[in-house]
Formats: sequence, C-alpha cells, structure tokens
Amino acid sequence: MNSNIKAGIKHRFLQIHPKDNVLVALQNLEQGEQIDFGAGGLVLKTAVESKHKFTIEALKKGDKVIMYGVLVGIANQDIEQGAAITVQNVDHASSDYVLGLRKLQWDKPDTSAFAGKSFNGFYRSDGSVGTRNYWLVIPLVFCENRNVNVLKEALDEKLGYKKVKSYENEVESLIALYKTGKSTEEILNADLKATPNAAKRDRLFPNVDGVKFITHDMGCGGIKLDADSLCGLIAGYITHPNVAGATILSLGCQHSEVSTLQREIKKRDSNFSKPLVILEQQALGTESNLMQEALKRTFAGLVEANKEERKPAPISKICIGLECGGSDGFSGISANPALGYVSDILVSLGGAVVLSEFPELCGVEQELSDRCVDEETATRFMDLMSTYNARAVANGSGFYANPSPGNIRDGLITDAMKSAGAAKKGG
Repeated sequence: MNSNIKAGIKHRFLQIHPKDNVLVALQNLEQGEQIDFGAGGLVLKTAVESKHKFTIEALKKGDKVIMYGVLVGIANQDIEQGAAITVQNVDHASSDYVLGLRKLQWDKPDTSAFAGKSFNGFYRSDGSVGTRNYWLVIPLVFCENRNVNVLKEALDEKLGYKKVKSYENEVESLIALYKTGKSTEEILNADLKATPNAAKRDRLFPNVDGVKFITHDMGCGGIKLDADSLCGLIAGYITHPNVAGATILSLGCQHSEVSTLQREIKKRDSNFSKPLVILEQQALGTESNLMQEALKRTFAGLVEANKEERKPAPISKICIGLECGGSDGFSGISANPALGYVSDILVSLGGAVVLSEFPELCGVEQELSDRCVDEETATRFMDLMSTYNARAVANGSGFYANPSPGNIRDGLITDAMKSAGAAKKGG
C-alpha cells in the first residue's frame, strides 16, 4: 500500500487514496457513531457493515463516487454525509479513456534477495519453461466427451493420478443405515466418519505431473467464428509451457476441423514439436477402433513426456496468471496489493504476470493503457475493453452487471469499484 492510505483510530475505517470521497469500514460501525476524520469529523447517518463504504461528504444526485482515486460510481439520489453507499443509492460508472502518454518509469522493488535464484522446470523447444508437465486429452467436438470420460476412467487410477481422497466409504455407511431400516431423520443425523486417505498408487510416469481430461459443449454447430475460437483456445492449452503433449479426439464432421486446430497451433508456435495425437472416429470406423488407438498412442505419448526432466531455470522464465480468489470488500486493500508487490518483484527479475480477468479492469483502462509499453499495445488493450463491453451490452448486459450477489453483500457494489481493487494485482 502507498503512503497516502490513512487508517482510522483502532483500524475502524480506511481512506485508500487522498482523492477518495468514501471511507472503507474495517469493522461493523453503528448508526450515530462519531468518525474522527477530517477537520470536524462526521457522524454516521446509517449503520455500515464491515467492508462497505460510507461518504466523507454529502453527495448530490449525479455526483461522482471516487475510490482508489478513480471514478467507481454515480449517486442516483442525494446521499447524506456519513451514510453507507449501496446498490440503491449508487449506480456503476467509470471514466472514459483515450490514448495517452507512455508512463514507463516506476520504482522497482529491491530484488537482491533473489539474485542467482532458480526453479526446477521443464524446458520447451520454443524457449519457454513449464512449472508442470501435463498431458492433455481434449475433444474437438462435444460428441466426443463420452469417449474422453471413458479414457479418464481407464487411465487415471492405473497410471497413479486418481485423487487420493474419495467418499466411497461414506456412501457405504449410508447404504448400511438404509438397509438396517434407519429413518430419514436418523440418516441425516448420522455421524459419517471421514474416509482415511487411501494408499495412492505410485505414478507409472514420475516425470508426468498428471493427465488432464478437458470436456466442453462446443464444436459442432454455430458460426465459423465459434469454431475458430474453440480451436484457438485448445491450441493455447496445447502450446502452454506446462503441457508436454496432447491427445485430440475428433468425430470428423464438425465445424471445428483438425486443419483449423493445426493452423491455430502454428500461429502460437511456428516450430511446434510436442507429441500430438489427433484421431478422427469416422476415419477409424468404430468406437472400439478409436479407443484402442487412443489408449495406445496416448500411452506412447506419456512414455515420451516422461523423458522430460526438471532442470534449473532462471526466475525470468516464470509467468504467473493472476485470478481473483473470490473477491470481497477487503481484497483490494489486502491480498491484491500483496500480489501486486509479488508481480513487481517478478517483473523486475525479467519474469511476467498475466491479469487474466480483463472484464475486471473496467475503470482503470486509462492507468493501464498509459503503462503499456507502446501505443500499439495500448490501443489493442483499449479496443479489447471497449469491444468486450459493447458485445455484452448488445446481449443485454455490460460491465455494470459484473458484481455477483456475493460481491455486493461483501461491499463491492459496482464493477468499477471491484475492478479498481482487482487491478492492484498487477503491481
């Protein structure tokens, strides 16, 4: 957090940015409480729950609500000084953004403690380094989901990748209670003992961290853009540094064609060389032929993937994807700034981070676009944000609809408010 943040006596409230006209309640505050802030202080006109915000000054209908130093809402009615802001009295609002000057100067954190440090990773032919070594099994069309699940049943446990914890013993206990004539109430009140961890089968391939079976509901109909997008998404998985290789199941008649997938892979890695098994059921004739071939060739691929070994790699090869861990009203002043500091350290060491949830960057477009390395990148980012919102609006939604009921209950009442805190993960 920066030095501008002001915390109230005994940590009862917080001003995040000196431009903010709302304070964050750090604990439940009662109506009528005296708040020692500013020249004369203020008296709470309403109760304010922990994580929620209340006004420093009286707001007129149409006035801006500022938090994190940016616009996060507009008052839709007059709001008294010291009143809680809610979804009833504030509407979502965010600032416009334009192509501005590059702001590339920043104070890098001290990284001396990490000098010469490395991690053990899997080197890929494109120069990237993975922190895991996974094999993927993915259908090109939802018609193959069943076959993917059959492969999972056949391979997971035998190869040593089935989850250790199961609840089969608990189910057996419930069956026994039922068979002995126990009532519904007795069954509901029964004390089911937790299943002890079962002995885990040793991995057959110790250098393969797992087989990921991914299903979806796309690939058959829809427009060409849908098929291209699906193939692009699958290609992104396949070319990811954490992936050693993949098995792709195709029916053979769907819109998401094998040629489209291969083209999308080449876009991402022109010298792609990972083991890739692509099987078309209609070409192989029967389901049995498909499954026999899928099992043999996936197993052979795993043999090759197991030859990969972890080797020391510089921290500059790390790329971290940043997700919200379930946002609430404290995320933007606790976990997210902490992740932001980690991001700054990693970037200073030559690594990279990804703000993966761009719909949660509404309202901070100007700040982030100004920090883009060049105008082309800044323009691309702004176009992404405006295009996404326009398409959401065309379908009866928009950025304003982002906060979930749980977000709102925990103090994130507008998307711009949520986004301003979420962006802190980027450092």
